Amino acid sequence: MQSTVTCRSCGTVLGVPKGGAPADGVTCNWCGAANQIDQAKPVKPLSPVPPAATVTQFPAEPAMPKAPAHKWADDEDDDGQPYDIPAEEITTKACAACGKDIAIGAVICVHCGHDHRGGKKAARTYSPIDKTWEQGWPFQRRLTLFLIFQALNAVSFVIGLAVSDSAPVSLTGALMMVALQAFVFGTYPSVRVRRNKKGQAEMTQTWRVCLIRMAPQKIDWRRHEGVSVGTYDATSIIDVWMLFVLLPTCLGVVAWWWFVIRPPRVFAALTLQSGALETYLYRGLRDDVAKDIAQTVTDATGLTLNTPL
Repeated sequence: MQSTVTCRSCGTVLGVPKGGAPADGVTCNWCGAANQIDQAKPVKPLSPVPPAATVTQFPAEPAMPKAPAHKWADDEDDDGQPYDIPAEEITTKACAACGKDIAIGAVICVHCGHDHRGGKKAARTYSPIDKTWEQGWPFQRRLTLFLIFQALNAVSFVIGLAVSDSAPVSLTGALMMVALQAFVFGTYPSVRVRRNKKGQAEMTQTWRVCLIRMAPQKIDWRRHEGVSVGTYDATSIIDVWMLFVLLPTCLGVVAWWWFVIRPPRVFAALTLQSGALETYLYRGLRDDVAKDIAQTVTDATGLTLNTPL
């Protein structure tokens, strides 16, 4: 007996019930036509169902423990572990002696001089450096001007005694002028940069107050990341006030503006990792001095020069 029959009306293949076809034929589910089965036509055997393939069961690999998410994790997939960097993109390695990053193929550490071939520190010699810069005029010029003003003070004191019978008043005024002139002419800083043959660098800043030299103060340059040179506006409210004070004298206004307000100021300073200015080494009018300080500090210490010279 046939297992299927094709509808004579719409062509749909219909299945014949296992118990046999009804007497009136197999009714098509789509068009409703009755289809008679030819009892003499042999039934095409159905393809045997292949047996289920045997699957070998392997024991499951143990799951790797998941690292706890760190407090900055964005989602559950971020386990806080460092990402793997392809080998071809790794360009630096840590020095075995000092731990700082050096080129992947470097043999000698540029920071400490360690030789990675023999495991010993390579002997290096450096050209010594010893430079000092004074902010503004040099000490000899300041001292000369101060002495000139003291001669003028002496003449003024004598004239004051001649026209006034009060010696204490004249003496007090003269002493106040001497103190003011000493402060104006003799208060300024200086910077010294040194490096010996072993490459050890030192930076100190020394202040003179009223021409008297104070004790040098060491600058901790190692906690800085670079050196910068630039310009800044030094005009203050006092400068503007002096401009208005000198307003009645045209020559005084022009001279004050020309020598005090107009000139651009330059600086050289040590910076932090973010480039923020941290320790000023020079602030004045001479651009060549600021650049010389920055270049010398870079050569002596190895700090990064942030500003092209």
